[in-house]
Amino acid sequence: MIKTLVIQNFKCFKEKFVLDLKEGINILVGNNEAGKSTILEAIHLVLTGVFRGKSIKTILLNICLIMLQLPNILKM
Repeated sequence: MIKTLVIQNFKCFKEKFVLDLKEGINILVGNNEAGKSTILEAIHLVLTGVFRGKSIKTILLNICLIMLQLPNILKM
């Protein structure tokens, strides 16, 4: 489960954007061009290292920040 998503300087999110997700199902709702698909692309990029079919190693020309906060599932 993803707890928090942070995006900065990625597509339409130039300033720091923080999205806290709740446990269970989260629904993204908004106007056209509001960034809903960009949020999904950012999550995909972090999890796979691929953006628009290419490895991020070859396409990252601008510096962007995308972070996912995951719950601590390791129990000792």
